[in-house]
Amino acid sequence: MARRAIFSSKIEQRRRYHVLAVSVAATLFVAGLGLIAFGALRGFDMLAATEADNTPVMFGVLVAFAGLVVLCLIAYAAIRAYGRVAEG
Repeated sequence: MARRAIFSSKIEQRRRYHVLAVSVAATLFVAGLGLIAFGALRGFDMLAATEADNTPVMFGVLVAFAGLVVLCLIAYAAIRAYGRVAEG
């Protein structure tokens, strides 16, 4: 089913870049979350063998998660900015 052209082409172009930016940020978030989880599980396993404190690993996971969120926001903003420049 074809979509009707309700909005102007400029708004449709912005919407396309918005969808692209959200999908890139979501993909980056999921991939980063998987890497953080993998690293955290390895850290917890290593610390469980020595019966050490888990606080440094928890702090590292929180810092990595905060960095991932910032990276996703930067990727989203960069794609949206490129879309605004590209459309003229």
